[in-house]
Amino acid sequence: MKMKKVLPLLMAAVMVTASIPMAASASETGSTAQDAGSAESGTAGTDSAGVTGGTSGETGSAGGEDSAAGGNGGTTADGTGQTGADTDGTGQGTGTTDGTVTEDGQQTDGTADESADAEEEDTAEETEGNTDSGKVVTLGENLNEEQRASMYEYFGTSPDEVETIVVTHADEVQYMQGIATDEQIGPTTNSCAYVEPTDSGGIKVKTANLNFVTSAMIASTLTTAGMENCNVIAACPFEVSGTGALTGIIMAYETASGEELDEGQKEAAMEELVTTGDLADSVGQEKATEVIKDVKTEVIDEGLTDPEEIGDAVDNIAEENEITLTDDQRAQVVALMEKISQYDYDVNALKDTLDNLTGESGALSNIWNTVKTFFVGSDDGILSDTNDEALGSDVVTDSTVNESGFKDGLFTRIKNFFTGE
Repeated sequence: MKMKKVLPLLMAAVMVTASIPMAASASETGSTAQDAGSAESGTAGTDSAGVTGGTSGETGSAGGEDSAAGGNGGTTADGTGQTGADTDGTGQGTGTTDGTVTEDGQQTDGTADESADAEEEDTAEETEGNTDSGKVVTLGENLNEEQRASMYEYFGTSPDEVETIVVTHADEVQYMQGIATDEQIGPTTNSCAYVEPTDSGGIKVKTANLNFVTSAMIASTLTTAGMENCNVIAACPFEVSGTGALTGIIMAYETASGEELDEGQKEAAMEELVTTGDLADSVGQEKATEVIKDVKTEVIDEGLTDPEEIGDAVDNIAEENEITLTDDQRAQVVALMEKISQYDYDVNALKDTLDNLTGESGALSNIWNTVKTFFVGSDDGILSDTNDEALGSDVVTDSTVNESGFKDGLFTRIKNFFTGE
């Protein structure tokens, strides 16, 4: 009989003892109450006394219910259930805008992650738009729609294949004011450019309808701006001097390469173009380009910074080219070279461009380049894709590279060679 009375007591004691860990676990982790028929029910954190913390997104109030089994969470602004998390035993839940909370009060709804992802996507887009393989077209703002269309046709591309920048007259003035005269800048902006950064080969330039600025002038000037490897086309639907072309080229290069050129070097480049042009008025384009190129190469190669040493170099190179400079011309060239001497240039990269302007790589090398181009074509990128017919029958073109055999295949070139076509 005593055993029969003791057994129920022992069983009750065991059941009470077994329920203690369960209550402790509920106080530490919180219990869940689900309401499948309403979005206003959620998960609530319960403290050791059974108090549930809740946050209302609609009213901004917080409340709690004593419940051994759990309680209702607050309702968010969009009607979804919301979780209150109890981490310190106080029963205070922490809510997020969509009601999803972690034990440390941090959002788990992905809002922060989405923000971070958005920033990463923006960065990726910026990087993708500024790769070395990017191609950028610039158009003078004063061209009409028909003229702009003719430039895309000449470049061999279309607006949906390249990034396009419209160069304004204000842009041109900003770059050239104080360096060029108002007459040299002109009242309108019409010159266009197409730029393609490359991995090697120096700067290669082709021009169309520029009747004063040559491709060699532009190539030399661009080295001063700090550019090294790229293919460049500077053109206009009708004949212009081309003094404003440099603005668009620099803007296109910076956008295509993602490289911000030094402001002082850009200013020196503008000054070089104007100085070369002024000198060309009296000695001719070829002689002017040769003198500026040779003096610049010596100044950079020898590290000349003293005005007297630079002046001596100018005198010697002018004599070698059989020209006589006026005092003003000499002073202008020396002042330009003093400015250029302040900057650190890669001499080898500079020579990749400058040595090609007048064939200084040697006759044998030039013959080999011609033969190679004949059989395998050129690797001059956008320079090989231009369509001169797009600008009419009177287009004026000039290039620093050998353009023969650009577009035809090997067998076509061989056939044309023997047939004289």
